[in-house]
Amino acid sequence: MIYTGVNVEKANLQTLLAKNLTLPPYQRRYCWRNEQVNQLLTDIDGLLTIIAEDNTCDIAIPLFLGTVIVHHQNSDEDGAVHFDLVDGQQRSLTLCLLVMALVELNTSNNWFSDELLLNKKLSLLRATFTNRESQQQLAKNFALIKSHIKTKTWATSKQHLTYLFEKCEFVVITINSIDQAFAFFDSQNSAGKRLSEFDLLKARHLRGIISEPSVGIGCSRIWEEYENLKLNSCYSHRVAYYLTEQLIGRARQRQRGKHVDHLKLEDEFAVLTEKKMSSVQLAPQSNSLLYQNWQICYHPNQKQKFPFTFNTELTLDGANKLSYSLDDVKEVPLQLSQALVGGEQFFMFIAKYAELYKQLFSADIVQPSESEKVKESNDSIQGTLLAKHRLQEHQQGRGYPRLIQAWQALILFYVDRFGENDDFPEFVQLSDQYIFSLRIILTQVKRSSIERKLLDDGVFANLLQLPTSKQVLALICRLVEARALDPKLQKLTKEEIKGVRKKYIDSFYWQEDEENVYPSSLSTMLLALQNEPLENADA
Repeated sequence: MIYTGVNVEKANLQTLLAKNLTLPPYQRRYCWRNEQVNQLLTDIDGLLTIIAEDNTCDIAIPLFLGTVIVHHQNSDEDGAVHFDLVDGQQRSLTLCLLVMALVELNTSNNWFSDELLLNKKLSLLRATFTNRESQQQLAKNFALIKSHIKTKTWATSKQHLTYLFEKCEFVVITINSIDQAFAFFDSQNSAGKRLSEFDLLKARHLRGIISEPSVGIGCSRIWEEYENLKLNSCYSHRVAYYLTEQLIGRARQRQRGKHVDHLKLEDEFAVLTEKKMSSVQLAPQSNSLLYQNWQICYHPNQKQKFPFTFNTELTLDGANKLSYSLDDVKEVPLQLSQALVGGEQFFMFIAKYAELYKQLFSADIVQPSESEKVKESNDSIQGTLLAKHRLQEHQQGRGYPRLIQAWQALILFYVDRFGENDDFPEFVQLSDQYIFSLRIILTQVKRSSIERKLLDDGVFANLLQLPTSKQVLALICRLVEARALDPKLQKLTKEEIKGVRKKYIDSFYWQEDEENVYPSSLSTMLLALQNEPLENADA
């Protein structure tokens, strides 16, 4: 691929840090750990220890620290030119930490800070790091670097430090187009294993935003917030990842009758927007134009509530217009199964279901400031059941989380269609019985076996076809009854129930009778559950 308007130059560390470098919203978190930082410091140690005290250091070979890609931005309000750091964030930030540590160590050496004007050049460290893990990792690495350099003679030597800034070199690629910036970002971060397919979603959809730039900043902000939220899962999933791939992406595959192994996030959540579009689609194509064309406004000062409002209007006749506004993202008419075009629509789509998840499973969320699980009570039926399933998740093997995900996806699909209506509690119980009875039927709960059962039943596809919640309940009842007739259950004896399956049955469903024999079929178990209040039952 040939790019126009691209400048390639060699630059040393002093020249690079002299640029007004900024972090664009599509950048990933700062995540360098001890291993990478120590390797960089070892390379620098090797460079500086070869310097002779007789001023013959000019013959030494410079240390090449790789390629940095920057996007040349137009001047801001005060006339300053800045460069978005497209690639090289981890190294550049770590080198800034090194310079800060050297400034702190050389407090009395005015030549160090005055000659290099370092305090004015470290523009990267003026960036706002909203991600808590980034903040913590920057602090840890700064402490590591300070500990490392305090024993190094080169850290206080003018000759050595001058050499550090002059002989650490980079190839700097400067590009002028935002499209080129994203193209470079994608190619640089997908060539190896540096960013996952999920990590690239944010960058690609920020590229597809058609509203004003502030909306892109807001979309980046809410994405980071969902990235900061973790679940009470033993796998410590982040809400953004868990929803996008494991719940929504897989559920959409099942709804179309496809195996989840075929899921490709780049295709499932493709960017199909065009800059000529003047409004955002926040509804399926078949809906009225009133729900199609939205203007999205970002309110950066709204800290305690969702920072976007949504406005749309429809021309009725002549000058008469019907206007409609929303400030609750859960109420936008996006649907789980609809075709998506991306851009800000993608971020609002994920935001809607993230907020629904927080509403439905509030106690499953670990807040960024908490080191322990959320202590708030959750007396909803789905919250009570999920808490029990999370405890089982620790000991039931890798297939069990897939059961949890499938059950939660069914609940999201239901609420998306019918809301939390009068039939909702019964649906939660029946869907729980339908999904988790697989733990009893299957000797080993494999993800492939779970997906095969779900596809055979067609439960996700059928859920979308039924117009009323009563019909949905009838569907789940039929599936539960069919499960109870499974030959594996009919022949199940107490002696055959061993290991984690026995632990699961003892914890959730089965009560030993006077003869110390387990019920012979799932229907008996379900009948007992239906006749026993949830708060007094084991499940």
